[in-house]
Amino acid sequence: MASDDEAVLLTYDEAVALLPDGDEIHTFVNPAVNMLVGTDWGREQVLDLLRTTDRREVTGEQAQAMHHGLAAFRDGYPVFIETRQAGAAP
Repeated sequence: MASDDEAVLLTYDEAVALLPDGDEIHTFVNPAVNMLVGTDWGREQVLDLLRTTDRREVTGEQAQAMHHGLAAFRDGYPVFIETRQAGAAP
């Protein structure tokens, strides 16, 4: 979902390095057209998704502007995952 329409794929370790500190991590999903639903997931739930998904990638500019720079796919649909803000140490 990179801005040039060419996906930047990530390994599990690369994806985990982007996560913010804390026990809860915010996510967004698109359950229907023109609908964006946000919720907090437990850190272990996010790590489990990152472990089991077959696709992790860098998101586009709009999602990155909302501090959700990581997408992991679940059942063929992206889960947009909160990432560290610029300047935050990994």
